Amino acid sequence: MIVRNDEQADTLDCEVLVVGAGPSGLLTTLLLAQSGVRVILVEALPDIDDSPRAMAYGPAAVVELERAGVAQDARAVGMEPGDYNSPIRWITIDQKEIGRFGPEDKIPGTFDNVICGQYQLAEILKRHASRYENTKILFDHKIDAIDEAEGSVVATLLTSSGERKLSAKYLVGCDGGRSTVRKLLGLSYDGFTLPQWLVACNVSGYPFLDHGFTRGQFIIHPEHFCLIGKINPQGLWRVSYNEKEDLTKEEVLANVHNKFEAMFPGPKPLSKDSYKLEAVSPYRLHQRTAPSYRKGRCLLAGDAAHACSPFGGMGLTTGICDAAGVADCLVGVLRKGCPDSLLDKYAEIRKDKYDNVTHPVSYGNTCRLRDTDPEKAGELEFFKIMNSSREARQEMMKGAYVLGHDFRQYWPKVPEIQHNKEPSLAHKADPANRLVDV
Repeated sequence: MIVRNDEQADTLDCEVLVVGAGPSGLLTTLLLAQSGVRVILVEALPDIDDSPRAMAYGPAAVVELERAGVAQDARAVGMEPGDYNSPIRWITIDQKEIGRFGPEDKIPGTFDNVICGQYQLAEILKRHASRYENTKILFDHKIDAIDEAEGSVVATLLTSSGERKLSAKYLVGCDGGRSTVRKLLGLSYDGFTLPQWLVACNVSGYPFLDHGFTRGQFIIHPEHFCLIGKINPQGLWRVSYNEKEDLTKEEVLANVHNKFEAMFPGPKPLSKDSYKLEAVSPYRLHQRTAPSYRKGRCLLAGDAAHACSPFGGMGLTTGICDAAGVADCLVGVLRKGCPDSLLDKYAEIRKDKYDNVTHPVSYGNTCRLRDTDPEKAGELEFFKIMNSSREARQEMMKGAYVLGHDFRQYWPKVPEIQHNKEPSLAHKADPANRLVDV
């Protein structure tokens, strides 16, 4: 049963309109649907974007995926038993190890990692959200205008069948770094663009593990800094590397094999027949944020709100934490009796998380990979701490939870009722694992 907030809700197409069917938009939709909120998700593309993007999710994001009930589905797609105990390493291009996080560093009582291609995670989220009668997912719906009326927001959408208008109490823009929602709201995207290209490739058929690689490694090198990691049990790997800024896109694509020759382990010269390039996507690296994640009845989350280098593992992880936060705040306002000002708190806190966590960590790791002499990398304080003890590594891992924030703490307190029932997965999976919450 769907509980409506007031009579006006009956005259609207939905209570929340979400724009963008990436993982951030789909997770926002799913969490709202699970709380009985009437939600419509619109996406300009004819289906979910399958270009190579994220593949691994930080601890704070894993908490939210567990709460939504999709984490194990994602693991089933992206992982096999050996992946749970494989280390993450920082190495030189000739495989000298500089530092690592290993299975022995896992904090007791915390969730297992999640590795799953962004496209596959989005498909899982779509499948879960589609089960709810209070949810609609509409592809081929491109947002073209946003107008606010008293108590509602109206979006004009362009479809293959013509123009369509949808009304809601609130709108959430999760439509990526080139966000139309952000532009329609007149919000800037402040920051800078790194000079290098990032080239994200999906590669199959190459025996990385046979040549000494683990499930995931960062290579420190001024010219060939990169991330090489396993995406799924079928032998698909992600190879994300930098390319010279003065090359054209066509030159970047023509130089893929030469880059692989430099970065791949194993015998040289590297044969073009030893691997299959499944997908390649060159794009620019950005460190940018909107000045506010709220304007009127519209909010921003994920890349629509901010962008960062993927080499710090903070991009989609931040987006997932945004999605959980904006969903919890909207549930608070629409279902829990919270004031509308809770949405200002969302905008303020998530912007602070980007400014003081996501940006410095992501840019710092990029610079660490790019600007460090590989032979002297072990002298950096980051690796000195990492290599000092297991306890030190666990403290570093605890810090990863800072990116999350539980906005449900601002809901009205309800007296606990004791039941002789097994608590739900979402309840068991959550607050104990929010190790750090600021």
